Amino acid sequence: LPDKSIPVREKWKQVGSLRKQETLHRFDAATQATLLQEIAPLMEWVNITGYEEAYCFDRLTTRMQTELLKNSSKFENLQGELMNLINSLRINLSQVRAKLPFIERLKSSEFWESVTVDDLEKVRTELRGIVQYRRIEKSQYIPPKIIDVTEDEALVERKRHRVKLDGLDMVAYRNRVQKVLLDIFDSNETLQKIKSGQSVDDNDLEALCSLVLTQEPDLDLRDLKDYYPQAKSLDHAIRGIIGMDAQTVQDRFTQFVQAHSNLASHQIKFLDLLQNHISKYGSIEIERLYEPPFTSVHNEGLEGVFDDGLAGELLDILESFQPKTTEDS
Repeated sequence: LPDKSIPVREKWKQVGSLRKQETLHRFDAATQATLLQEIAPLMEWVNITGYEEAYCFDRLTTRMQTELLKNSSKFENLQGELMNLINSLRINLSQVRAKLPFIERLKSSEFWESVTVDDLEKVRTELRGIVQYRRIEKSQYIPPKIIDVTEDEALVERKRHRVKLDGLDMVAYRNRVQKVLLDIFDSNETLQKIKSGQSVDDNDLEALCSLVLTQEPDLDLRDLKDYYPQAKSLDHAIRGIIGMDAQTVQDRFTQFVQAHSNLASHQIKFLDLLQNHISKYGSIEIERLYEPPFTSVHNEGLEGVFDDGLAGELLDILESFQPKTTEDS
């Protein structure tokens, strides 16, 4: 036992008397109590590294001694376990050959007919040093069980998994789509129509989706309708990525400004905010007119800046920025 361990140091004086052989041999009541109450808890501090096989053998023989004293039928089972272990010793090693006479005696029926606790203790002390030299049988490989289940094709369901994007992931996705679209913008008539507010048909959009897939195989523009559910159509979603032609936006608002030449400065500022937003995102939802930055002009949003008549005209202009497909034309 390691003397430096705290539990051992605390109990060392109490168990010191057990070092005397005559005390152990007497095995009186006081000795038994000390073994149970003091020694047994200390066994967890014994370092058995490198001697695991020997300590397992100690445990086996101790169990045999216990069952022999009880005259229990379990003794025969443990005897069989012991003989299997002995038969697995590698007799070609010199350490094992040195114990062969004793091993041969164990294999005789005469030994077990009159075996005693002391005989088993002799077995323990003689063989515990060589049990590490036994053959360890490798476990037989059992192949995995394969069950072939026939599938009913009619019951197979196929659904495309949609990745939910939010926060920074959504921003990164938008930037990726925007880059691909802007790279092909100058050579793609469909994108030019969408940006200028012209109508496009399904064939144009399908051709655009196919073109983008050739540039980015895992980027399908059809997914935009899932990621931008507020968009009324695919071209609306695309316009939300590439924005709308700034000159087109300005021309529509210029007509409004010219028709109402007496607009105040805060009303002009509100119109500038509208133009910038539509140029960047292609359109605007009415609810956004009552959120920042528009509420920085007036906390009531659109109605706080324009009267009902002017507000109605502006809403008509905003409606004109909603994309129209061939079916709407």
